[in-house]
Amino acid sequence: MKVLLTHRYFLPDSSPYGIILWRIGTDLSEAGHEVDIFTSRPSYGRNFAKAPRRDHLGKLAVRRVWVLSEANRNPIARIVNVVIYCVALFFHTLRARADVVTAGTFPPVFAAWTASLAARITRAKFIYHVQDIHPEVSVYSGGLLGRRLPTRILTALDNQTLRRADTIVTLSEDMAETLRARMVGPLPITVINNPAIKTDSEAIAPPPELVKPGGKIRVIFAGNLGRYQNLSLMAEGIAQCFDAHPELELLFLGDGVALEELKRRWLDHPQVRFAPFLPFAEAKEVIAGADIGLVSLNRNMYRVAYPSKISTYLDLGLRILALVEPESQMAQDLERSGTGAVPRADNPEAIGAALKALLAAQPNTISTPSCERTWAALIDGLET
Repeated sequence: MKVLLTHRYFLPDSSPYGIILWRIGTDLSEAGHEVDIFTSRPSYGRNFAKAPRRDHLGKLAVRRVWVLSEANRNPIARIVNVVIYCVALFFHTLRARADVVTAGTFPPVFAAWTASLAARITRAKFIYHVQDIHPEVSVYSGGLLGRRLPTRILTALDNQTLRRADTIVTLSEDMAETLRARMVGPLPITVINNPAIKTDSEAIAPPPELVKPGGKIRVIFAGNLGRYQNLSLMAEGIAQCFDAHPELELLFLGDGVALEELKRRWLDHPQVRFAPFLPFAEAKEVIAGADIGLVSLNRNMYRVAYPSKISTYLDLGLRILALVEPESQMAQDLERSGTGAVPRADNPEAIGAALKALLAAQPNTISTPSCERTWAALIDGLET
C-alpha cells in the first residue's frame, strides 16, 4: 500500500515526534509498504533551512514545504506557518493519491482536520495519530484556546476529524476515554504507545561538563520545559532530599517557557544544574548517564497526553519518578512493572518521599514495554 505520513516536524528538526515518525515510516517500509513523508522544513534551532525540499531517508520519500523561521518564538510566524502548512498539506494529500493518510495533533486540530478532509475526497483511509488531545490540553493547562468560544469551535472541528477517521490511535486508555466522553458515537480507537526515541545516526559525545561526575546520583528532566508540566512543584519535591543526599543532582536538560521561572528559583543551588537543548544524538548520552528520569504533569493532563519520554527513559535504563495522579494508567504501568514511583499526593513532601523510596529500592532490570499492536499490523488491518 502507498502510505502518506504527515506532520509539521520531521528530521532533521529537533521535535521528538519527527524521530517517532521516522521509526514508524521505516517499520512500514520494511513491511513492504511504499511510504512518503509530508512535512515542513526545519523552522527552529540549528537545523533551520538545512533540509532540502525533496529528500530520501532510506526508502522514505520526504517532501518539505517552506515555512517561516520560529527560532525567535514569534507568535505571528507560528500562526502564519499553521496556514502555510495546512494549505500545502491539503493539496499535497490530494495529489499524492495515497491508500492511507495519517496526521498527528500538531498544528493542533487544524492539521488533522485538513488531512482527513483531503483523505475523504480521495477515498484514502485516514489514521488520526492522537499525541495529545485538543482543545482539552488548553482547558486543563489554562491556555488561551481553552476559553469557551475557542473550545467550542475547536471541539466541533476535531469531532469532524474523529468521525472521518478509519482508525484513531491514542497513547493510553485514559486518552481513549477522554475522546469517548465527547459522545460523538462509536470511535475506532486503538492504543499504541510511542516507541522509544532512537535514530540510526552515531551517538555524539556530549559536552564534557555534562558528563555525570563520579559519586553523583543524577535525576534528570529532559525535553521541553513546558507550562503544563508542573516542574516548579517537582523541583521543590526533589529538594526535600538534598540535605539527606548531598550526592543527589537535579539536571534540567532542555528549553521552554518554564525555564526562566526555574532558573530564578534554582540557578544558584549547588545541587541543581541547567543545560541547553541538545540534539538527541548528544542528549542520549547525557540521559543514559543519569539514574532517574523525571516525568511531571499538571493535574488532569494524563487524560489528554502520555509523555513519550517514558519509553525513552526506560529504553536507556533509567527508573522513573512521575508526578501524575495515582489513578492514571501511567502511574499504574510504572508501579506494576517496578520501573518507577508515583507520589501519593501533589505536594513537595509526597514527591520527596517517593524519591527517597526510589533511591532506597534495589534497581530492577529495566526493559521498555512492548506494544501489543504495531503500525504494520494496523495498516494491514485497514487493507483487509
